[in-house]
Amino acid sequence: MPQNLTTLIHQLDGLPVHKMPFGEMKVLGGEQVMGFWAKINGGSHIPAHSHPNEQITWLMKGKFDYKFSTGEEATCEAGSLVLIPGGVEHEVWYREDCEIVEFFSPPRTDMFPGLVDNPYGLVE
Repeated sequence: MPQNLTTLIHQLDGLPVHKMPFGEMKVLGGEQVMGFWAKINGGSHIPAHSHPNEQITWLMKGKFDYKFSTGEEATCEAGSLVLIPGGVEHEVWYREDCEIVEFFSPPRTDMFPGLVDNPYGLVE
């Protein structure tokens, strides 16, 4: 458990905002799983990449296109769920402003090194 985890109950509105080039994110993580809530600007593109972490993406609002190294491609709209096994290369194009919820196991400490000590991914 991160050293600074003082409570088990958190409010989404109270999580710190991480500003990113493509939008903004809020993060909550433990030792074995992390989640983030993001608003992604339409027109954004996340280049092809892979990571050992399993990933679940839930598209709450908007539309995006995914392409996987497996050859599968999909256009997703609100309500779509995407399950990406660890090690599978993937790429995404956000066609509209999107709101997403993503979960990773184990936590993406490569994206948020602060998760090692802070449940909000902050570096102190």
